[in-house]
Amino acid sequence: MRNGRTCRFSPLSAGRLPRLEPSIPSPDDILTLEDNLFQTRPLEGGGRRPGIDTIDCFLESLALRTAPPPVAVILSGTGMDGTAGATFIRQAGGIVIVQDPLTALHDAMPNAVIQRRIHDHVLPAGAIGRQLLACADPAYERPTPPADWSNSTSTTLAHIVELIRRRAGFNLSGYKPSPLLWRIQQRMDMRKVWSLEDYASLLADDPVELEALARGISIHVTEFFRDADAWPVLRTNVLEPLVAQAGAGAERILRVWTPACATGEEAFSIAMLFDEIAREAAEPFDFQIFATDAAPELIASASLGQFNARSLAGVSTARRGRYFYQVDASFRVKRFLREKLVFAPQDLISDPPLSGLDLVTCRNLLIYLELETVWDVLFSLNTSLRMGGYLLLGRSEAYPLDEQGFEIVSRKWNIYRKVGPMRKEPHTTVRRVASDEERLAKLALRLAYEQFDVPSVLIDEDRSILRIYGDTKDVLRFAAGEPSLRITDLVPKQWEASLQHAIQRVFANQEPITLECMKLDAAENITMRVRLTPLQTSFGAACDRVLVSFVREQDAADVFEADGTLLMPGDLDIAESVDWKSKARVSREELEASREELQALNEELRASNEQLNRSNGDLNVANVALQENIEQLAMQSRVLSSGAVMTMFLDPDLRLRWFTPSMRDVFPLTSRDTGRNIADLVSKFPDAAFYTDIHAVLRASEPREAIIRDGHDHTFLRKIYPYVSDTETISGVAVTFVDISDHAARTL
Repeated sequence: MRNGRTCRFSPLSAGRLPRLEPSIPSPDDILTLEDNLFQTRPLEGGGRRPGIDTIDCFLESLALRTAPPPVAVILSGTGMDGTAGATFIRQAGGIVIVQDPLTALHDAMPNAVIQRRIHDHVLPAGAIGRQLLACADPAYERPTPPADWSNSTSTTLAHIVELIRRRAGFNLSGYKPSPLLWRIQQRMDMRKVWSLEDYASLLADDPVELEALARGISIHVTEFFRDADAWPVLRTNVLEPLVAQAGAGAERILRVWTPACATGEEAFSIAMLFDEIAREAAEPFDFQIFATDAAPELIASASLGQFNARSLAGVSTARRGRYFYQVDASFRVKRFLREKLVFAPQDLISDPPLSGLDLVTCRNLLIYLELETVWDVLFSLNTSLRMGGYLLLGRSEAYPLDEQGFEIVSRKWNIYRKVGPMRKEPHTTVRRVASDEERLAKLALRLAYEQFDVPSVLIDEDRSILRIYGDTKDVLRFAAGEPSLRITDLVPKQWEASLQHAIQRVFANQEPITLECMKLDAAENITMRVRLTPLQTSFGAACDRVLVSFVREQDAADVFEADGTLLMPGDLDIAESVDWKSKARVSREELEASREELQALNEELRASNEQLNRSNGDLNVANVALQENIEQLAMQSRVLSSGAVMTMFLDPDLRLRWFTPSMRDVFPLTSRDTGRNIADLVSKFPDAAFYTDIHAVLRASEPREAIIRDGHDHTFLRKIYPYVSDTETISGVAVTFVDISDHAARTL
């Protein structure tokens, strides 16, 4: 809608929601509701701020309605947008619905309304639609002032966080509730548990589910050279000055810490930069990078330095060749660079920090923490740095650290240099005050947890053991020679084929499997059951971990499935009687057949390559012709734009695609109007048949023209032509206006 155009509004009535005619207000306009009509007016001179006061302005106009009572819905968003408007709605007797901040991506807008107690309902997004229908019912009654709506959820969430801390060793108490609840809700959806209280009960009863949640609830978002523009700044303003300082004292080693390193991409990125500087430096220097994370299995994975091709998207070809080698369809960091990194488990919130560091990088972590915890972490990072050391927080972590013992190195990337201790003291409840006691309690709890009756191991997709629970010495044994952590190399030899097959099935089908009557000792006829349970470390992805549990026959009566049922022999169609030698022979025959098929496919591929080469030649010829056409079109466009021809082109959906500058004499067009529907644009003078003629041209493929007068002694010849593509279909219309005022005057 432009220049005061209106759109009718159907008010909220019983049993139905308002009906709005399609309309798109300009970004430069303010939208209001007046006399059941949407009205727009320019921002200029109205005392309103673009993009800031738009929501409040509309709600204020909505509050002027007398009947039915207005309803305002405040959803996820930053700042205080909508708070003033919601106040007007309540003062006018209207209803204010707020999205539950615990389910909002950005909770500032909902919290701003709730803190002022001007809301009637606090609901998750999925329940707001039903509440709108309830508000439209004439029998609707405003609820009594809400009590503390967050008590129940907060109490249950605190119980889950404490359960994770005691059982899995992760301290999540300083995290914002929203990201924790998002991940818990995703896990609840997977297990089809609809109540948070019921899910807390499931976690208390099911160690496998607790393991899955604990491994997936942490935020593991990292990549090589993330935010590419930040790395040249880091090299020029931080790393090179550090190297220059280290050169003065040749024996000093530069120390870098990357807490919450996840799978290690950022730590390896810093190591590559240091190595590149070392290759160019006049004097040698040494560096050491400490990469830590609270998740032990992430540390185990990161220390291998093995990544798939997709993970290396941000690594240049030169760096890939210098620092990686390819193996098993993946890429591994070369040993000389891996030796510069030390990986260790460490909880940034509850464990003591490192000390005497030259650089700490802590990006995209603080945004997930409560403000008090943020300042506690920043205090620790300041303590860990030597005087003159640097802190990199990244673009999304802006805090006034220039007043807290730091000076600004890069405001855009939030890089700081330590010039003194922080003035802000840590919060009194910070867990590090009792860090020794906490570590001792955590160790005791972990030992108790890992000594339960069913020994188990956690493995990854490479069959490598990440963690051992309980006593597995009767099952897992190291052979002579180079040690291996692959589970199939450690179990009894007679288990190898069946266990390998079962692991493949678990990863493929993402369903648990139980192997029955696995003979542990042929002489003593000791058998076990092996239970394989798929787990996830990241939500929305396939399972990438498997918990392998070894159940002795004498203990089987006390071992339950995740759903509470006993482990029974009928759980699996793989029994003791399976002839694995026959299966291996069949597999070899299938392999030979596959090789023959592969050879045939290779022949077809060679033929396809030859045909593709011929097609490439034809394509090159076509590209040359296309380039000539593009140059001709560019020349035609420049000619049209430089002249006085008034032309615009509309696609079949009547969206504006292109216009000449002189077209502004007829329509008040700007570059931002490209892509808008022509019905949303109002001409400077009346043309009653304009839209009718456009639709007629699209239907009949026949051009139309008309004489138009603007009321100021100007006369135009308006023509509308169909544009027919090579496929004989109409791809749009071209509209031209020609000023014929002089000719019309002579005719009269």
